[in-house]
Amino acid sequence: MSDAITVVTTVYNGEGFLRSWANNLQSVLQPIDRAILVDDGSDCPVALPEDLAKDHRFKLITSARIGRGAALNLAIENSSTDLITIQDIDDISLPDRFARQAAILAKYPEDLVFARSLTDRNTLFNARLRKINPARLYLGNRLHHSSLAFHRRVWARAGGYATDLPCCIDLDFYLRASIHAGATLRQLTAPLISRNLDPTGRYFATIEPDVYDTTRRKVLDQYRPEIASSLWLLLERFRERRGGTNA
Repeated sequence: MSDAITVVTTVYNGEGFLRSWANNLQSVLQPIDRAILVDDGSDCPVALPEDLAKDHRFKLITSARIGRGAALNLAIENSSTDLITIQDIDDISLPDRFARQAAILAKYPEDLVFARSLTDRNTLFNARLRKINPARLYLGNRLHHSSLAFHRRVWARAGGYATDLPCCIDLDFYLRASIHAGATLRQLTAPLISRNLDPTGRYFATIEPDVYDTTRRKVLDQYRPEIASSLWLLLERFRERRGGTNA
């Protein structure tokens, strides 16, 4: 049996996904695991279905509108386990996701461990686990925040999630955990999540492009002096000179 985990989910006006989220976690969590759902000031406050309210593994925290970063921190602060995983309310974890990530964290407890999605393109990597150079994020971030697992002490050393950014909260956390908490970014090459890709149902699709671009540049510039020089940074500069955009 793997170590106990807490699945952390934040929701803002996404109650329509609550039932599928609940069904998924009820089927994949072990009895010792926990799930914390933070309602981040939804217009209609979220209420747990009766079966979840009676399930000791699930906890609902209702807050005013504090933003996703603060909501994630609130959930992690209230976690009773050291092992934390992130899952969006509109995504699905496959049955062996948490056990596989827990096994990697047992070997690399100071790291951030991601998985791939069922809809990701096939990878050329044959190894089941690969390292991601943090400089790679300067060319484009293809790490799914909804697939992340880590130990709470790494989150604490990194200073938690940023609470003053309108977006790019996850990118900021990856870079800060890497630089200030010494975390290595690792990704399981097996697909272990199913993502909702419908833009009409995703909060992130509502972020204005100029807000995203400005915030992303602010985050990257903040950590650039501490990122070791690499081919990824050279490729980013080349793309900028050619007038390209980053993913």
